[in-house]
Amino acid sequence: MCMKNVPLLLALFTTAAIQAQDAPEREIIVTVSGAAKDTIYLANYYGNKLYYADTAVADAKGKVVYKSPKGYKAGIYAVVIPGPKYFEVVVNEPVIELLTDTADLLGNLVVKRSKENQIFLDYIRYLNTQKKESDVLRAQLDANKDPIARNGVKARLEDIDKAVKSYQKDLVDNNPGTLAGALVKMGTNVELPEIRKPDGSLDSAAAYYQFRAHFWDNFDLKDERIVRVPVFANKFEEYIGKTVPQYPDTINKLADELIERTDGKNDVFKYLVNTITHKYETSDIMGMDAVFVHMALTYYCPDGSKPGRADWIPDDKLEKLCERARKQAPLVIGKKAPYLSLTDTTEQNWINYYDLPQEYVVVIFWDPHCGHCKKELPEIAKIYKEQMKAEGIEVFCVAKAVDDALMKDWKAFIREHDLDWVNVGLTKNVFEEAKKDPRKFIPKYTTIESLNYADAWDVYSTPKIFLVDGERKIRGKQLSAEQIVDLVKKLKERKAKDQ
Repeated sequence: MCMKNVPLLLALFTTAAIQAQDAPEREIIVTVSGAAKDTIYLANYYGNKLYYADTAVADAKGKVVYKSPKGYKAGIYAVVIPGPKYFEVVVNEPVIELLTDTADLLGNLVVKRSKENQIFLDYIRYLNTQKKESDVLRAQLDANKDPIARNGVKARLEDIDKAVKSYQKDLVDNNPGTLAGALVKMGTNVELPEIRKPDGSLDSAAAYYQFRAHFWDNFDLKDERIVRVPVFANKFEEYIGKTVPQYPDTINKLADELIERTDGKNDVFKYLVNTITHKYETSDIMGMDAVFVHMALTYYCPDGSKPGRADWIPDDKLEKLCERARKQAPLVIGKKAPYLSLTDTTEQNWINYYDLPQEYVVVIFWDPHCGHCKKELPEIAKIYKEQMKAEGIEVFCVAKAVDDALMKDWKAFIREHDLDWVNVGLTKNVFEEAKKDPRKFIPKYTTIESLNYADAWDVYSTPKIFLVDGERKIRGKQLSAEQIVDLVKKLKERKAKDQ
């Protein structure tokens, strides 16, 4: 690329912003035997990533006390000692006190004050015990070929599974409102009935829709504590990346439905809106910019008298984000491409790609002084001669030629590489005359959008490539020449089936 576009929506939640807003004052006391005089860090989860939260130097007994005047929001935290090694803490109470040692941080962990950490630590140790027993039984199952013996082992495994589920249910039921209870509930699978077709076979399609509909049953999306525990972020990544079909319209619909389940302003709302927007703004998959545009215009950008809902973003970043989204909105796949009429190298003949007879047109924007363009265009020209023409595909190649050097190099490049497709450009004389009085060309020959094609087509880097169909709707972007040919063939096949 001759220019690089840096995504506008990066890490908008700084550690300071995460911690500072309405965080309750808490005291976290930790004694780590073997860590005397060491610097011990406190880190907090945001999503499934750890961020710095606080620092303390241990006394001669390895004791540290964290008591920031900014407070600590509820969530899972990590106490990090040199190594680095760490163990996790459930933070949801005014005072938490824990003891351990450097030999085995989790194994030797003792809870002195914290009902929630005791609940969760007992749960983890119970699961580990049950897992060890299950591993032994599975090894027996693999080694034993006797059907009767195998049935006995399977029954014992089923008993363990039932016992674990019963333990989880009792823990959740007996500890309402606790973060420990919420963590256990979020970590359990939703039990769903099998769905069968009239012939008795499993209905996989119906099962999928049932699974998707109940995916978030064990999560309270109005509880903002969940953005600071990794189980929520991991579940969300599974949902948006694997469970949701990767089609822009479907993603937009399901994203809106999920966001609607928050309270519309809490940290869960912010996390979902920010994460989805960033994911699809930076996606390399063709067409996913439609999700970015939808998210930006729906949640971030003011609409008339209606303000945007992303009040956590600085005004300068918000302005740039919305400007980018509004530029991209007319250019998402399926939209009718903007009108474009420019002159050929003679500066006399005005050509509009809408008037070309070919059903499919490749619109290419390039700069004669762009090294990447000069490498890529001859490769496209080769495929154009060998395959595109036979498929009825025309190329409408738009050059930046606004000065003498660009004009000269543009013409020379066309001759040198025999670019026998439609070559047009924003040429030197047209550019200079239009600056004086655009009415000389508008509306007789062209439009203001054509003369400002870099804005109308969002040409922030070159080469930029679009494929449009007979209705001049955008069907593909930034495709290689071979991909263009393949896509046109598929579009023709689809059209033939629909007729």
